[in-house]
Amino acid sequence: MEAERLEAEMADVCGVLHAATAALVRLIGQVLETEAWQGFGIRSAEQWVAWKCGVSPRRARTLVMVARRLSEFPETRAAFGAGELGEDSVGLICRLAPTAVDADVAELARNTTVTQLRRVLSEYTPQEDPAEEEPAPVEEKRSVSFNHTENGTWRLSAELPPDEGAVWEKALSEARDELFRSGEAGPGPGASPADVSWADAFVAIAEKSLAAEAVARPHRDRHMVLFHLGRDGGHLHLGPGLSEGLQRYIACDRRVRPVFEADGKPVSVGRAFRTVPDRTRTVVEDRDRGCRVPGCDRSRWLHVHHLRHWEDGGPTDTPNLICLCQHHHRLHHRGKLGIEGNADDPDGVVFTDDRGRRLESCGRPTPPGDSPTPSGNWVPPSGERLDPWAIYFNEAVPA
Repeated sequence: MEAERLEAEMADVCGVLHAATAALVRLIGQVLETEAWQGFGIRSAEQWVAWKCGVSPRRARTLVMVARRLSEFPETRAAFGAGELGEDSVGLICRLAPTAVDADVAELARNTTVTQLRRVLSEYTPQEDPAEEEPAPVEEKRSVSFNHTENGTWRLSAELPPDEGAVWEKALSEARDELFRSGEAGPGPGASPADVSWADAFVAIAEKSLAAEAVARPHRDRHMVLFHLGRDGGHLHLGPGLSEGLQRYIACDRRVRPVFEADGKPVSVGRAFRTVPDRTRTVVEDRDRGCRVPGCDRSRWLHVHHLRHWEDGGPTDTPNLICLCQHHHRLHHRGKLGIEGNADDPDGVVFTDDRGRRLESCGRPTPPGDSPTPSGNWVPPSGERLDPWAIYFNEAVPA
């Protein structure tokens, strides 16, 4: 009985949550229609939604995509607004389902899990934007992205044309074979090439590249990994903290340069240098971890900017230095973005737009009342087995 009571209360809350998300999507649709998201330097509606709604960039992309396409699915939109369908199910429908099967797929989504719905809709390709009269020419997918994960590891994702991918496969194979022959990786005598992992080969390629850079530029340290040492342990430059054992391990490697700090600050150089020295830039980048402008998600290829300009007597000290992306740096020097304060204070910098209005650091949701009354109508999926072969949509035949 207790389980049934809790499940019923959860269903009520989920109904309210889904209906509230539908209302948010409707508002985002109005923002898109009126272009109200365009402001002091926002690059896209997705960035604006991430900033104002306090959500991740990935979820912001989903919300904007649903807001753009939901009007094409009236049955799904009605079920979403009534709290009968959740954001993930609606996102799948808007991304994959043909508009002709709106009613059928909405009914299916009411009775299946998100995983089951994805399995059924996987045979469809993402829908084209109806606003485009002619499809744009297909370009080769070519991208590389990397980031630190929530559990402290580092993740790399790459998508290349087949010929360039073949080059990487060949390089990995050669590096792997070389490691096996040299005995630098693997369990030792009697091992097989399979005992040397692709990860070993990948790291070996990076180390060989950095070693060549070190020979070409022996007096520079851009080829080195930077490791910040402080009172509370250490962390990689622009990366996560490390365990004590891993700290000791990398400290034994001369390819890792330690950055010693006092309370997170390097020795300031005052007016001695106009250009920010490497040691100061390193700490400023690690302090800010990205462009400091509210709503900006750029964390690479940053500029270090003097809050009080050098020409006006501003020193090259950390309180007067701040990380900006190229876009916002240009906006500031064009007089479109005001910046002032103490950059060493997390809340000590004030940003203003071209009208002098202060930019808040994030959106400020209005707290709900003390006793919100659930009004949704959401029923959880039955959890039964789904046979995709048994699902068939009667798609309308174009006249």
